[in-house]
Amino acid sequence: MEYKNMFKKLKMSAALLPLLIFCGCGNYYSVRIPYFLPENNNIIETRKALSSLYIAVKAPPEPEESAMGDIIGGLMSSRRAELDTYEFIRRTALAFSKPGIKVLAHRVFRTQEESDPYIRYFNPSGVLEIDISAPEVSVKKESRSSAYYDENKVRRTVKTVVWVYSASISADIRLRAGDDWKVLDKMSDTFSYSEERLDNGKSAADWYAENEAKLFGAATARLSDRYIGRSVLRARPLFSKKDDSESARAADLARRGKWPAAENIWSSRVKEHKDWRDMTDLAVAAEVRGDYSAAKNYYLSAREDAAGDKESKPAKWDEILGDLDIMLSTGSTVRSEGDNWFAGSVAILPFTDQTTSIDGPPMLRTLIREALSDAGYRIQPLDETDKLLFSHGFTQGGQLGAADQAEICKWLGVERLFYGDINEFGEVMAGVYNRRMIKGRVMLWDLRSGNYIWSMDAAVIKAEMSKSFLGGMFAQLAKGLAERIKNKPLAYEASVFSAKIVEALPNKPK
Repeated sequence: MEYKNMFKKLKMSAALLPLLIFCGCGNYYSVRIPYFLPENNNIIETRKALSSLYIAVKAPPEPEESAMGDIIGGLMSSRRAELDTYEFIRRTALAFSKPGIKVLAHRVFRTQEESDPYIRYFNPSGVLEIDISAPEVSVKKESRSSAYYDENKVRRTVKTVVWVYSASISADIRLRAGDDWKVLDKMSDTFSYSEERLDNGKSAADWYAENEAKLFGAATARLSDRYIGRSVLRARPLFSKKDDSESARAADLARRGKWPAAENIWSSRVKEHKDWRDMTDLAVAAEVRGDYSAAKNYYLSAREDAAGDKESKPAKWDEILGDLDIMLSTGSTVRSEGDNWFAGSVAILPFTDQTTSIDGPPMLRTLIREALSDAGYRIQPLDETDKLLFSHGFTQGGQLGAADQAEICKWLGVERLFYGDINEFGEVMAGVYNRRMIKGRVMLWDLRSGNYIWSMDAAVIKAEMSKSFLGGMFAQLAKGLAERIKNKPLAYEASVFSAKIVEALPNKPK
């Protein structure tokens, strides 16, 4: 879809409604015409870069975890506010999914690499890089004063105490394009959200978890304004010739929204005696109805004829022609599609299991299967994979290490194999201390390349300290029992583990 569709509603509203006249000075009036423009200085190049976009978010590395660190943190009640990077990049991709913009894929990475190595699989016209920080969250006690007048009209002051919860994330953003991925635009910004409460009953981390979406909303709105654009009113001068009643009548018709009638007068006058004022007015009329090509031709002719005439000074020719060039640009760059990352079907093999958990690793496999499918991958049903493997004598993930990957692909009828090796899945309950942990390594093997094309070591560690020994022990046992009844041990941690894995792979936007 061409980028110009983005402006369709604005063009319709501009054509149907009388445009506001905000200034009348001398022999001209200024007409406001709405445009939808990004805030950066490379607008045409930006539009081309957005025509097929890859979004890469570089998240801060996760802090080192240790048992002692968990205990100390628990005793100090200093649970960290955690950034949901998967939700952040999903919302960013959604904000950029507009007419004329195609988001090919998005991915989160945490390595020390300067750029995402999977960009080459998509050959995009542009790359939006976001280097994001961990959230900064605070709670501060502040006093507020408010004044009022009592029934005797005496001014009174009431002081109240509030707790100000605030959160912010900082980001360095770059938009790259071209064969050499030059930087078209860059910015550094801090996005924030705050709330006043009458008490501090919530921890900073809990408050942040409840309000993270509002912080993300502020961030994505700012990015949208910067690169996609927002409505801007441009002033265009509508001229009339001094002591010329016909010229004044045409201008009055335009002011009252009767543009066709005004155009008829200007067109007739231009045929009889070419005047730059009538030519400019015809250009404004064409701009109002969205005929940017005609408007540009009229403006160019008017600028040439008005050269040296001081009365034409209100016409900002460079701005006018620049806006029209933007509207007349196609907003797209023709590029080859590159390898279609999402085309090949994937089989998620049974995970190798070095843990004592019976239900944990199979549950992880199911969760990852659902998450990968939701991310745009063609995933073979697990029962079909297991049935085909069983027909070749394989019943456990540990047996697959000795098998040839190409042969497995042939048996299963897939192009890719997803491996998982879960080495820790369980929890430690020791009175007030509770530690829940999942660790493993996952890999993606590709038939076409004959090699592993992606891998990562993932870990989720959650530790809590209870104020009461008996209360903590009871809560731990109750939670564990409920999870075992549902055959979903460490259900929350398993969902976080799955999300971490999937965000590290290229995702297809919904």
